[in-house]
Amino acid sequence: MVIAVVMLVGVEALLHSDSFMYRLRAVFAVGRAFEKVLHVERDTPRWLVLGNSRVDNGIDPRTLARAMPTGPSVFNLGLPGAGATTLLGIARRLDEGGLLGPERIGNVLIGLDESLLQGGDALGYEVFFVAPVLRDDGLHAFLRTRIRLWGYADNLKQLREPARFLQFLQSLQVEIEPAGGGAAERQGYRPGFGGQQDAGQVARQEAGSTAPPSAAEVANLFRLVDLLRTRGVEVAVIFPPLSNRNVLYLEIEHPAAGHYLSVRRALEQRGVPLFALDRGHRMAPGEFVNAGHLNDRGAQRFSAELGAALAGSSTSEIQRVPIQ
Repeated sequence: MVIAVVMLVGVEALLHSDSFMYRLRAVFAVGRAFEKVLHVERDTPRWLVLGNSRVDNGIDPRTLARAMPTGPSVFNLGLPGAGATTLLGIARRLDEGGLLGPERIGNVLIGLDESLLQGGDALGYEVFFVAPVLRDDGLHAFLRTRIRLWGYADNLKQLREPARFLQFLQSLQVEIEPAGGGAAERQGYRPGFGGQQDAGQVARQEAGSTAPPSAAEVANLFRLVDLLRTRGVEVAVIFPPLSNRNVLYLEIEHPAAGHYLSVRRALEQRGVPLFALDRGHRMAPGEFVNAGHLNDRGAQRFSAELGAALAGSSTSEIQRVPIQ
């Protein structure tokens, strides 16, 4: 019994170690998140790009920087499956380290799609990057982040898979980079991978992406924007391209767009610059891995156009979204 308790305490302690989670960057998505965050803390860029997998696969920082006159240092901190709550938690961590402000991370670009505001934390980011307050967030959320062996239990069950368990054991012995390469290799960018989705996969993705936003995620998006701007950080929002439609923030007539248009109007009221592909331009089908994610060819084009737009070019295919 004593030995079992000691082992559990030991595992819990490891889950509170940034270096241990970094070691598992090829095993768990949260390990790759730690790799990105620790890289930013060691080698702080002037520009930071935040978002989910559409940012991770869609913006190459090196191409973005080359399209801008000053060629600033840029890092892609896109995390597949991340929501606004996770991004806020990471921003607060960077703020605690004194990394937000005109002399450090002076510009933040947020890739905003529907999924970023729909809630859920299937990959367990919030267990490690969010610190709920007991009084405000409740006992369950509070304990989930303090007792990580419990809060992260569903993700640890992945180790039941023989291939994943073998990868875990290998990671404890030697350094293994995650799929797509380490954070330093492409400044956080991971080229799109995989084949085209079949019709059923596209339908499921579409059904999920048009669901209403979570009120908590919406509130945390605005907390994120307010925190950054309070620290003197210039904030802009980019709406990523989809292959079969625009994001709902831009679709006035879509039946599911109402809540997302409200978010857009609230961002406009705060004076946050919004950028999207001009309606006269579309990404080609061959520039997508699937309905929602660009491949490397598409990402290179999109990044170059985005850099030109941020530099104020009137000829870029990406333009400031007009205020409604």
